[in-house]
Amino acid sequence: MLSKINTFILLILSCFPFCNIYSQGWTQLTTSGNITPRSNASAIYEAGNNRMIVFGGITSSGLANDIWSLDLNTNEWSLIPTTSTLRPDPRSTHISMFDSLSNRILVWSGNGNTLYNDVWAFNFNDSTWQELFPDGNVSGAPLKRYGVASVFDPFNRNLISFAGFTTSGRFEDTWSFNVDNQSWTERTNLDFPLRRCLTSQCFAPERREMIVFGGQSTGNLNDIWSLNVDNFIWTNHIPLLSPVARHFTSLVYCGNSNVVVFGGDSLNQGNTLGAMNDLMSFSLDSQTWNTIPQDSIKPSARYGHTYIYIPTQDKMIIFGGQGTSSLNAETWVYEGISSLINTVNEKPFNVSLLKCYPNPSLDKTTISFFIAQKSFTTLNILNLNGKIISSLINTELIPGNHSVNYSNFNLAPGIYLCALKTENFIETIRLVILENRN
Repeated sequence: MLSKINTFILLILSCFPFCNIYSQGWTQLTTSGNITPRSNASAIYEAGNNRMIVFGGITSSGLANDIWSLDLNTNEWSLIPTTSTLRPDPRSTHISMFDSLSNRILVWSGNGNTLYNDVWAFNFNDSTWQELFPDGNVSGAPLKRYGVASVFDPFNRNLISFAGFTTSGRFEDTWSFNVDNQSWTERTNLDFPLRRCLTSQCFAPERREMIVFGGQSTGNLNDIWSLNVDNFIWTNHIPLLSPVARHFTSLVYCGNSNVVVFGGDSLNQGNTLGAMNDLMSFSLDSQTWNTIPQDSIKPSARYGHTYIYIPTQDKMIIFGGQGTSSLNAETWVYEGISSLINTVNEKPFNVSLLKCYPNPSLDKTTISFFIAQKSFTTLNILNLNGKIISSLINTELIPGNHSVNYSNFNLAPGIYLCALKTENFIETIRLVILENRN
């Protein structure tokens, strides 16, 4: 009997798999050209010319509908002219996707003088715009909207779209638009994510899935879902711990079932005080979030930035966005992020959690840990749903050993999580509260 109890205790004290990885760091590109600082634009990567394409967005002089190219060989921005007199209205919070077969950028939805549900294509071969679907609330098509989650499936030639803020409020509908026959089909199934807008998305081609993270409903969200683009069935990924809820963030897929999130707004829509610059990855296989440590040289806190990932170069690139003070036109690159996530699973040397003694505990325990660098630190007790039960530390700590005496006599018997977070590290262990029979 004693052997079985000891085995049970060893199992429940095993560390929660909130992995930790080293950072290779960000580099800010020194660019030429005079692209206007902006946020809530859209971007795609054009592989043929190795360039990042940015369309529209919010500038200091208002909404834009211009197209800019960043040559990633020379780091030069240049305006792409068009011969078309008919083109999309200026807009923000829209979606752009790349149709490589036709060498064109697809633009869908957005917010401007009105909401939009038009679909446009800009052909890079002749620099002309073509309207694939006219703007207007009509039967058989999504309502006008902005802040949608959309990707392009090159195999089925479908633009896939989910949710957004419509002329009738937030929606949770799913649609596909075939770019060849230029028609919409509603794909909403019975099980789907909560209605939302201002979410982020990416496409996992080998998984045949659109991945959706966070956004805004009645408040900010931090859930993560995937949609199979062949049968339109949603999967809800439910990790034990999740990042701070947010919207206006970036989300890229970097292979091997890993997605990466950077920044966002953790408060109300467009609240500069809520701007963030954390970097995290999520494994769709293990259902775990990983904090990616960052060096002191990194993008400032921002939201509404554009982003791309280049698989052949293993580069994540972000541009622009709204910071805590103003719009910017910075371009930042993180190289080797996929290889970093996929190969390094060691614990950083500068943080050592975690001792809880006694554990299991009847009424109190001492939690101790070590940090080698000064860092803003939080230490929380959570239930298994991730809800904070007790906040023990929420301040900047000096290097060295630290300990907290925690009286847990108000907790019901069961298993809880003790979670430590610094500026570049997260680790969690399980804390077991026993029933006091006295």
